[in-house]
Amino acid sequence: MNRIGSRRLLSIALSATVIANAGIAHAGSPKAKFAYVASCGDDTVVQFKVKSNGLLKPNSPASVGAGACPGGLATVTLNGKRFLYATNDNDETVSQYSIASNGTLSPLTPATINLSGVTDGAAFISADPAAAFVYVTTFDKEVVQLKVNGDGTLSFNTPATVTANGGSSVAAVADQSGRFLYVTQFGSNLVLQYKIGADGTLTPNTSASIGSGGNPRNLAITPSGAFVYVPNLNDGTISQYKTNADGTLSPNSPATFDLPTGAGVTQVVINQKGKLAYATDEDLSVVYQFKINSNGTLAANSPSSVHIATGVGLMTLDGGGKFGYVDDDGSLLYQFKVTSKGTMKPIPNSSNSTAAGSFNAQILLVPGGR
Repeated sequence: MNRIGSRRLLSIALSATVIANAGIAHAGSPKAKFAYVASCGDDTVVQFKVKSNGLLKPNSPASVGAGACPGGLATVTLNGKRFLYATNDNDETVSQYSIASNGTLSPLTPATINLSGVTDGAAFISADPAAAFVYVTTFDKEVVQLKVNGDGTLSFNTPATVTANGGSSVAAVADQSGRFLYVTQFGSNLVLQYKIGADGTLTPNTSASIGSGGNPRNLAITPSGAFVYVPNLNDGTISQYKTNADGTLSPNSPATFDLPTGAGVTQVVINQKGKLAYATDEDLSVVYQFKINSNGTLAANSPSSVHIATGVGLMTLDGGGKFGYVDDDGSLLYQFKVTSKGTMKPIPNSSNSTAAGSFNAQILLVPGGR
């Protein structure tokens, strides 16, 4: 089985994206027009239009080809033009696309950048807020450092990677200032802490890491940058951190939010206002719903969770916080309306789910293309 295919070991989760990524933190935009799903099973990116009521409608064509087993997605905007990137784990490439005004993707030239010479694998991808630099985690010990060129293509920064000993990099998220990057590392149960230089290169902060729970996955940071949340797959907790002025993290109090027995939490997503949070649980097939207190700690919303009938993979929110989308790590994407209390309910007059590729992974929303 490929690395992305092993749910327990690697547990695909978003990124989001930050922003500039969706599945990794507070993904999306206030006026999302298009949605994309990485479909590992059929080596495509599935394309949707977002209707005004939040329901997704297949675009035409319904999908475009990617590399072998796409899993992570990110988008950047340069001079009014939008671009999308998809990490392909099984052939160690990143697919590069332009986004047309109708939301369809077209491969750039070259269509991919090959990472095989510098690392092993391609997991998730994250862009800095200025859309100048991109970082790829690898499920290995490297984080790949890339520059965004004027035509939207990617090229290697110098050096091409930074290496962290002791574990494998899972997911990365930058703060909104573009000065700091945080990377979860399973095996060592750490969150790596980096400074982002003016040239986009990463240097370890002081200290270089902070401990997490067992097998940390796809983390999130509040829009203010004040708080960070890390889901820990193996011990059913979410680590809660405060950010310091120097970009390092400190445990909040309490240091963790403990989930029900048997939980296997993989991703945290935060809304754009920084008041609501959600976490996906692949083992209990639920999405947990939280309010964020003024001190950054999580409090269970009511109801505390939403059950997904066919399983839970990744999720994202639209930037306006009105709609949520959850994939089942299989072939379905569930569509929800977010109530005024921050809880998710099926969108009225819908079947609640729509087909979305095969063995789906990250979901990404964008406002539009050009």
